[in-house]
Amino acid sequence: MLDTNTKYLGAWEEISSRLQAREHLLSLFIAFTAVAVGLSLSSDTLLNFTLPIGYVALATAFLSRHHDLVIGNLRRFQHEISRLNTDETGTPEYTTTGYLGRAIQERSKREYAQVLFIVFGVCSSFYPAGKALSSPLNMTAVLWYGGILCSFVAIIIALKTQHDRKDWTR
Repeated sequence: MLDTNTKYLGAWEEISSRLQAREHLLSLFIAFTAVAVGLSLSSDTLLNFTLPIGYVALATAFLSRHHDLVIGNLRRFQHEISRLNTDETGTPEYTTTGYLGRAIQERSKREYAQVLFIVFGVCSSFYPAGKALSSPLNMTAVLWYGGILCSFVAIIIALKTQHDRKDWTR
């Protein structure tokens, strides 16, 4: 049977890898959005490069949600482990409310930043979308409308993730 320190450190390794994956995911979304918007604004023939931004935003929100909720669950697991193995010297644990509460508040700020990145990315695709949607209804227009819908769903998912994660830490 593994001791509590090994379990705690094992959970921390998983949290660390998920934090990195989540940040890489958001960085890739930001880079993709910047390149797509830049290309679409450079020429009318490249207008549809921003078409997938809404779909990519939705995928980013789902994957980020997955990582955030698993991280929250692992942090809860670490909190339970630290309660079982109390230090005799009274050394505070990171999972105590005095520390973890502040960390969650800072994570909330990161969530708001993620929502802003999604909103700015989506809004920047609306200008080229306006040009594309001024033509008669065709398959491209349907894809644009789908992308816009996915964009709004991505924002809702990002906000719901933040709400759900707060519920899990109680």
